[in-house]
Amino acid sequence: MPKIGLHTRIILLFLIVSIGGLMLLNMVFQSKQEEIHGAIKRMELLERLRGLRQYSHVDSVQAQEIMREYDAAKALLNVSLGDSRVVTSVVLFLVIILSSSIFIVFIIRISKPLRELKHATDQIRQGNFSVHLPETGILEMRELKNSFNVMSRELETIQTKLLVAEKEMIWKDLSRILAHEIKNPLTPIQLVIQRLEGRLESDPESIKDIMPESVSIITQEVENLRLLAQDFSNYAKASQPSRELFNPASSIREIVKSYSQNYDIQLQLAEDLSIFFDKTHFYQVLTNILQNAIDASQDAKPITIKLYGERSYVVLGINDQGSGIESKDLARIFEPYFSKKSKGTGLGLALVKKLCDANGTIVRVKSKPGEGTEFTLIIEETTA
Repeated sequence: MPKIGLHTRIILLFLIVSIGGLMLLNMVFQSKQEEIHGAIKRMELLERLRGLRQYSHVDSVQAQEIMREYDAAKALLNVSLGDSRVVTSVVLFLVIILSSSIFIVFIIRISKPLRELKHATDQIRQGNFSVHLPETGILEMRELKNSFNVMSRELETIQTKLLVAEKEMIWKDLSRILAHEIKNPLTPIQLVIQRLEGRLESDPESIKDIMPESVSIITQEVENLRLLAQDFSNYAKASQPSRELFNPASSIREIVKSYSQNYDIQLQLAEDLSIFFDKTHFYQVLTNILQNAIDASQDAKPITIKLYGERSYVVLGINDQGSGIESKDLARIFEPYFSKKSKGTGLGLALVKKLCDANGTIVRVKSKPGEGTEFTLIIEETTA
Protein backbone atom coordinates (compact mmCIF):
# COMPACT_ATOMS: atom_id res chain seq x y z
CA MET A 1 0.00 0.00 0.00
CA PRO A 2 1.53 3.36 -1.02
CA LYS A 3 2.44 5.81 1.76
CA ILE A 4 0.43 9.01 2.03
CA GLY A 5 2.63 12.09 2.13
CA LEU A 6 2.25 15.30 4.09
CA HIS A 7 1.06 17.35 1.13
CA THR A 8 -1.54 14.71 0.24
CA ARG A 9 -2.79 14.65 3.83
CA ILE A 10 -3.21 18.40 3.96
CA ILE A 11 -5.03 18.45 0.61
CA LEU A 12 -7.33 15.62 1.67
CA LEU A 13 -8.14 17.30 4.98
CA PHE A 14 -8.94 20.55 3.22
CA LEU A 15 -11.15 18.76 0.74
CA ILE A 16 -12.96 16.91 3.50
CA VAL A 17 -13.50 20.05 5.57
CA SER A 18 -14.40 22.23 2.59
CA ILE A 19 -16.64 19.74 0.79
CA GLY A 20 -18.23 18.61 4.06
CA GLY A 21 -18.96 22.19 5.04
CA LEU A 22 -20.37 22.99 1.60
CA MET A 23 -22.52 19.86 1.58
CA LEU A 24 -23.88 20.73 5.03
CA LEU A 25 -24.63 24.26 3.90
CA ASN A 26 -26.30 22.91 0.76
CA MET A 27 -28.53 20.59 2.77
CA VAL A 28 -29.56 23.42 5.10
CA PHE A 29 -30.19 25.76 2.20
CA GLN A 30 -32.28 23.15 0.33
CA SER A 31 -34.43 22.52 3.40
CA LYS A 32 -34.94 26.20 3.99
CA GLN A 33 -35.55 26.86 0.31
CA GLU A 34 -38.37 24.30 0.26
CA GLU A 35 -39.98 25.97 3.25
CA ILE A 36 -39.54 29.39 1.69
CA HIS A 37 -40.83 28.18 -1.68
CA GLY A 38 -44.04 26.81 -0.07
CA ALA A 39 -44.53 29.97 1.94
CA ILE A 40 -44.08 32.09 -1.19
CA LYS A 41 -46.68 30.08 -3.07
CA ARG A 42 -49.18 30.54 -0.25
CA MET A 43 -48.37 34.24 -0.13
CA GLU A 44 -49.04 34.58 -3.84
CA LEU A 45 -52.43 32.86 -3.50
CA LEU A 46 -53.37 34.87 -0.46
CA GLU A 47 -52.28 38.07 -2.14
CA ARG A 48 -54.73 37.42 -4.94
CA LEU A 49 -57.52 36.73 -2.46
CA ARG A 50 -56.85 40.05 -0.73
CA GLY A 51 -58.22 41.85 -3.78
CA LEU A 52 -61.47 39.97 -3.87
CA ARG A 53 -64.65 41.73 -2.81
CA GLN A 54 -66.59 40.11 -0.01
CA TYR A 55 -70.32 39.80 -0.83
CA SER A 56 -71.46 37.70 2.12
CA HIS A 57 -70.74 37.19 5.75
CA VAL A 58 -69.35 33.75 5.02
CA ASP A 59 -67.05 35.13 2.38
CA SER A 60 -65.86 37.78 4.82
CA VAL A 61 -65.06 35.20 7.48
CA GLN A 62 -63.21 33.06 4.96
CA ALA A 63 -61.25 36.07 3.74
CA GLN A 64 -60.25 36.98 7.26
CA GLU A 65 -59.09 33.40 7.82
CA ILE A 66 -57.12 33.51 4.63
CA MET A 67 -55.50 36.79 5.70
CA ARG A 68 -54.51 35.28 9.03
CA GLU A 69 -52.88 32.41 7.13
CA TYR A 70 -51.13 34.98 4.98
CA ASP A 71 -49.78 36.77 8.00
CA ALA A 72 -48.61 33.45 9.49
CA ALA A 73 -46.90 32.48 6.23
CA LYS A 74 -45.19 35.84 6.11
CA ALA A 75 -43.98 35.45 9.70
CA LEU A 76 -42.78 31.91 8.91
CA LEU A 77 -40.89 33.26 5.92
CA ASN A 78 -39.13 35.85 8.05
CA VAL A 79 -38.26 33.23 10.68
CA SER A 80 -36.93 30.86 7.99
CA LEU A 81 -34.79 33.60 6.51
CA GLY A 82 -33.42 34.48 9.91
CA ASP A 83 -32.73 30.82 10.73
CA SER A 84 -30.98 30.42 7.40
CA ARG A 85 -28.67 33.34 8.14
CA VAL A 86 -27.87 32.05 11.62
CA VAL A 87 -27.22 28.49 10.45
CA THR A 88 -25.04 29.72 7.59
CA SER A 89 -22.99 31.90 9.95
CA VAL A 90 -22.58 29.08 12.50
CA VAL A 91 -21.53 26.55 9.84
CA LEU A 92 -19.02 28.95 8.34
CA PHE A 93 -17.67 29.76 11.80
CA LEU A 94 -17.28 26.05 12.58
CA VAL A 95 -15.53 25.46 9.24
CA ILE A 96 -13.09 28.30 10.00
CA ILE A 97 -12.47 27.00 13.54
CA LEU A 98 -11.94 23.44 12.30
CA SER A 99 -9.60 24.52 9.49
CA SER A 100 -7.62 26.77 11.85
CA SER A 101 -7.36 23.96 14.40
CA ILE A 102 -6.07 21.56 11.76
CA PHE A 103 -3.49 24.14 10.63
CA ILE A 104 -2.37 24.84 14.20
CA VAL A 105 -1.97 21.13 14.95
CA PHE A 106 0.05 20.61 11.78
CA ILE A 107 2.19 23.69 12.44
CA ILE A 108 2.94 22.45 15.96
CA ARG A 109 3.75 18.96 14.71
CA ILE A 110 6.05 20.37 12.03
CA SER A 111 7.67 23.28 13.89
CA LYS A 112 8.87 21.22 16.88
CA PRO A 113 10.90 18.70 14.82
CA LEU A 114 12.18 21.57 12.67
CA ARG A 115 13.52 23.27 15.82
CA GLU A 116 15.12 19.98 16.82
CA LEU A 117 16.65 19.69 13.36
CA LYS A 118 17.98 23.27 13.52
CA HIS A 119 19.57 22.60 16.92
CA ALA A 120 21.12 19.40 15.58
CA THR A 121 22.57 21.19 12.54
CA ASP A 122 24.07 23.81 14.87
CA GLN A 123 25.75 20.96 16.76
CA ILE A 124 27.07 19.56 13.48
CA ARG A 125 28.43 23.00 12.53
CA GLN A 126 30.27 23.17 15.87
CA GLY A 127 31.91 19.81 15.16
CA ASN A 128 29.68 17.52 17.26
CA PHE A 129 28.94 14.75 14.76
CA SER A 130 27.58 12.35 17.41
CA VAL A 131 24.22 14.16 17.61
CA HIS A 132 21.20 11.88 17.05
CA LEU A 133 17.53 12.75 16.49
CA PRO A 134 14.62 10.54 17.63
CA GLU A 135 12.86 9.27 14.52
CA THR A 136 9.33 10.30 15.51
CA GLY A 137 6.56 12.44 14.00
CA ILE A 138 4.85 12.35 10.65
CA LEU A 139 6.19 10.23 7.80
CA GLU A 140 8.21 12.99 6.10
CA MET A 141 9.78 14.07 9.40
CA ARG A 142 10.72 10.49 10.26
CA GLU A 143 12.35 10.09 6.85
CA LEU A 144 14.14 13.45 7.20
CA LYS A 145 15.40 12.59 10.69
CA ASN A 146 16.55 9.19 9.49
CA SER A 147 18.50 10.81 6.62
CA PHE A 148 20.01 13.31 9.07
CA ASN A 149 21.08 10.54 11.47
CA VAL A 150 22.66 8.58 8.60
CA MET A 151 24.50 11.73 7.47
CA SER A 152 25.64 12.43 11.04
CA ARG A 153 27.05 8.92 11.44
CA GLU A 154 28.82 9.14 8.08
CA LEU A 155 30.30 12.54 8.97
CA GLU A 156 31.50 11.17 12.31
CA THR A 157 33.18 8.27 10.52
CA ILE A 158 34.75 10.63 7.96
CA GLN A 159 35.93 12.97 10.73
CA THR A 160 37.63 10.07 12.53
CA LYS A 161 39.35 8.97 9.32
CA LEU A 162 40.41 12.55 8.53
CA LEU A 163 41.86 13.03 12.01
CA VAL A 164 43.89 9.85 11.64
CA ALA A 165 45.03 10.85 8.15
CA GLU A 166 45.85 14.37 9.34
CA LYS A 167 47.97 13.04 12.22
CA GLU A 168 49.81 10.73 9.83
CA MET A 169 50.39 13.60 7.40
CA ILE A 170 51.64 15.86 10.19
CA TRP A 171 54.11 13.21 11.34
CA LYS A 172 55.26 12.63 7.78
CA ASP A 173 55.76 16.36 7.25
CA LEU A 174 57.60 16.70 10.55
CA SER A 175 59.82 13.77 9.67
CA ARG A 176 60.70 15.21 6.27
CA ILE A 177 61.30 18.71 7.60
CA LEU A 178 63.37 17.45 10.52
CA ALA A 179 65.45 15.21 8.24
CA HIS A 180 65.99 18.17 5.91
CA GLU A 181 66.99 20.50 8.73
CA ILE A 182 69.35 18.01 10.34
CA LYS A 183 71.15 17.65 7.01
CA ASN A 184 72.26 21.31 7.06
CA PRO A 185 74.36 21.13 10.28
CA LEU A 186 75.68 17.69 9.32
CA THR A 187 77.19 19.07 6.10
CA PRO A 188 79.76 21.38 7.76
CA ILE A 189 80.53 18.72 10.40
CA GLN A 190 81.28 16.27 7.61
CA LEU A 191 83.45 18.83 5.84
CA VAL A 192 85.46 19.50 9.02
CA ILE A 193 85.97 15.79 9.64
CA GLN A 194 87.08 15.26 6.04
CA ARG A 195 89.53 18.14 6.45
CA LEU A 196 90.90 16.61 9.65
CA GLU A 197 91.25 13.21 7.96
CA GLY A 198 93.07 14.77 5.01
CA ARG A 199 95.46 16.65 7.31
CA LEU A 200 96.00 13.51 9.39
CA GLU A 201 97.13 11.60 6.32
CA SER A 202 99.23 14.35 4.76
CA ASP A 203 100.72 16.15 7.78
CA PRO A 204 99.78 14.63 11.17
CA GLU A 205 101.90 17.13 13.10
CA SER A 206 100.00 20.15 11.75
CA ILE A 207 96.64 18.81 12.79
CA LYS A 208 97.02 20.71 16.05
CA ASP A 209 96.90 23.96 14.12
CA ILE A 210 93.36 23.37 12.79
CA MET A 211 92.05 21.37 15.75
CA PRO A 212 90.70 24.35 17.81
CA GLU A 213 88.83 25.82 14.86
CA SER A 214 87.51 22.39 13.85
CA VAL A 215 86.31 21.64 17.37
CA SER A 216 84.67 25.08 17.52
CA ILE A 217 82.81 24.44 14.26
CA ILE A 218 81.67 20.97 15.34
CA THR A 219 80.58 22.31 18.73
CA GLN A 220 78.64 25.11 17.07
CA GLU A 221 76.85 22.76 14.68
CA VAL A 222 76.05 20.28 17.45
CA GLU A 223 74.50 23.16 19.40
CA ASN A 224 72.49 24.05 16.31
CA LEU A 225 71.29 20.44 16.14
CA ARG A 226 70.26 20.60 19.79
CA LEU A 227 68.32 23.81 19.17
CA LEU A 228 66.64 22.26 16.15
CA ALA A 229 65.60 19.20 18.13
CA GLN A 230 64.25 21.43 20.87
CA ASP A 231 62.37 23.57 18.35
CA PHE A 232 60.80 20.61 16.55
CA SER A 233 59.77 18.98 19.82
CA ASN A 234 57.22 21.76 20.03
CA TYR A 235 56.41 22.45 16.40
CA ALA A 236 53.59 24.82 17.28
CA LYS A 237 56.17 27.37 18.40
CA ALA A 238 57.11 27.81 14.75
CA SER A 239 54.19 30.21 14.43
CA GLN A 240 54.96 31.85 17.80
CA PRO A 241 58.71 32.50 17.68
CA SER A 242 60.83 33.39 20.69
CA ARG A 243 62.12 36.65 19.28
CA GLU A 244 65.08 38.44 20.82
CA LEU A 245 67.30 41.41 20.06
CA PHE A 246 70.69 40.55 18.53
CA ASN A 247 73.29 41.68 16.03
CA PRO A 248 72.70 39.84 12.71
CA ALA A 249 76.25 40.43 11.44
CA SER A 250 77.77 38.38 14.29
CA SER A 251 75.27 35.55 13.76
CA ILE A 252 75.98 35.49 10.01
CA ARG A 253 79.73 35.19 10.64
CA GLU A 254 79.19 32.29 13.05
CA ILE A 255 76.93 30.48 10.61
CA VAL A 256 79.16 31.03 7.56
CA LYS A 257 82.34 30.00 9.39
CA SER A 258 81.67 26.29 8.89
CA TYR A 259 81.04 26.75 5.14
CA SER A 260 83.87 29.15 4.31
CA GLN A 261 86.54 26.44 4.46
CA ASN A 262 85.15 24.83 1.30
CA TYR A 263 83.19 27.55 -0.48
CA ASP A 264 83.94 31.09 -1.57
CA ILE A 265 81.52 33.13 0.52
CA GLN A 266 82.04 36.88 0.43
CA LEU A 267 80.59 38.97 3.25
CA GLN A 268 79.58 42.63 3.07
CA LEU A 269 78.07 43.26 6.48
CA ALA A 270 77.10 46.45 8.27
CA GLU A 271 78.09 45.99 11.91
CA ASP A 272 75.83 48.52 13.66
CA LEU A 273 72.46 46.92 12.97
CA SER A 274 70.10 45.08 15.33
CA ILE A 275 67.08 42.94 14.59
CA PHE A 276 64.29 41.38 16.65
CA PHE A 277 64.16 37.78 15.43
CA ASP A 278 64.10 34.19 16.70
CA LYS A 279 67.80 33.18 16.60
CA THR A 280 67.06 29.53 15.79
CA HIS A 281 64.74 30.61 12.99
CA PHE A 282 67.38 33.01 11.71
CA TYR A 283 69.88 30.16 11.58
CA GLN A 284 67.39 27.94 9.74
CA VAL A 285 66.49 30.65 7.23
CA LEU A 286 70.10 31.54 6.43
CA THR A 287 71.37 27.95 6.22
CA ASN A 288 68.52 26.88 3.93
CA ILE A 289 69.08 29.78 1.53
CA LEU A 290 72.86 29.34 1.71
CA GLN A 291 72.60 25.60 1.04
CA ASN A 292 70.42 26.32 -2.00
CA ALA A 293 72.99 28.83 -3.25
CA ILE A 294 75.78 26.27 -2.79
CA ASP A 295 73.81 23.59 -4.64
CA ALA A 296 73.12 25.98 -7.53
CA SER A 297 76.63 27.44 -7.78
CA GLN A 298 78.84 26.39 -10.66
CA ASP A 299 82.61 26.38 -11.12
CA ALA A 300 83.18 27.50 -7.52
CA LYS A 301 81.81 30.95 -8.25
CA PRO A 302 81.51 33.16 -5.16
CA ILE A 303 78.37 33.56 -3.07
CA THR A 304 77.79 37.06 -1.73
CA ILE A 305 75.98 37.88 1.50
CA LYS A 306 75.12 41.52 2.05
CA LEU A 307 73.70 43.14 5.17
CA TYR A 308 72.77 46.81 5.17
CA GLY A 309 70.23 49.26 6.48
CA GLU A 310 67.62 50.90 4.29
CA ARG A 311 65.26 53.43 5.86
CA SER A 312 63.80 51.67 8.90
CA TYR A 313 64.63 48.17 7.68
CA VAL A 314 67.54 45.75 7.74
CA VAL A 315 68.09 44.11 4.35
CA LEU A 316 69.84 40.75 4.05
CA GLY A 317 70.75 39.62 0.53
CA ILE A 318 72.20 36.24 -0.50
CA ASN A 319 73.36 36.18 -4.11
CA ASP A 320 74.79 33.29 -6.12
CA GLN A 321 76.02 33.04 -9.70
CA GLY A 322 74.55 29.63 -10.33
CA SER A 323 72.17 28.15 -12.87
CA GLY A 324 69.21 30.35 -11.90
CA ILE A 325 65.51 29.52 -11.79
CA GLU A 326 63.08 29.36 -14.69
CA SER A 327 60.39 32.05 -14.62
CA LYS A 328 57.61 29.43 -14.63
CA ASP A 329 59.10 27.89 -11.46
CA LEU A 330 59.89 31.14 -9.68
CA ALA A 331 56.34 31.59 -8.36
CA ARG A 332 56.33 28.07 -6.90
CA ILE A 333 59.65 27.84 -5.11
CA PHE A 334 58.07 28.47 -1.69
CA GLU A 335 55.47 25.72 -2.14
CA PRO A 336 56.01 22.63 0.04
CA TYR A 337 57.52 19.65 -1.80
CA PHE A 338 58.28 21.66 -4.94
CA SER A 339 61.87 21.01 -5.99
CA LYS A 340 63.84 20.75 -9.22
CA LYS A 341 66.82 19.13 -7.51
CA SER A 342 67.19 15.38 -7.86
CA LYS A 343 67.81 14.98 -4.13
CA GLY A 344 65.66 17.85 -2.90
CA THR A 345 62.65 17.40 -0.61
CA GLY A 346 61.07 20.75 -1.51
CA LEU A 347 60.78 21.74 2.15
CA GLY A 348 63.75 24.05 2.63
CA LEU A 349 62.39 27.19 0.99
CA ALA A 350 58.85 26.43 2.19
CA LEU A 351 60.22 26.51 5.74
CA VAL A 352 62.10 29.73 4.95
CA LYS A 353 58.84 31.40 3.91
CA LYS A 354 56.99 30.10 6.96
CA LEU A 355 59.65 31.25 9.42
CA CYS A 356 59.99 34.66 7.76
CA ASP A 357 56.23 35.16 7.98
CA ALA A 358 56.28 34.13 11.65
CA ASN A 359 58.97 36.74 12.37
CA GLY A 360 57.33 39.55 10.39
CA THR A 361 59.92 39.45 7.61
CA ILE A 362 59.40 39.85 3.87
CA VAL A 363 61.30 37.43 1.63
CA ARG A 364 61.79 38.13 -2.08
CA VAL A 365 63.61 36.33 -4.83
CA LYS A 366 64.96 37.41 -8.21
CA SER A 367 66.52 35.02 -10.69
CA LYS A 368 67.49 34.61 -14.32
CA PRO A 369 68.49 31.30 -15.89
CA GLY A 370 72.26 31.19 -16.35
CA GLU A 371 72.85 34.36 -14.30
CA GLY A 372 72.13 33.29 -10.75
CA THR A 373 69.61 33.95 -7.98
CA GLU A 374 69.26 36.58 -5.26
CA PHE A 375 67.21 36.10 -2.09
CA THR A 376 66.37 39.25 -0.13
CA LEU A 377 65.07 39.40 3.43
CA ILE A 378 63.54 42.70 4.57
CA ILE A 379 63.56 42.81 8.37
CA GLU A 380 62.30 45.65 10.49
CA GLU A 381 65.26 47.32 12.21
CA THR A 382 65.34 47.60 16.00
CA THR A 383 67.73 49.98 17.68
CA ALA A 384 69.39 48.66 20.82
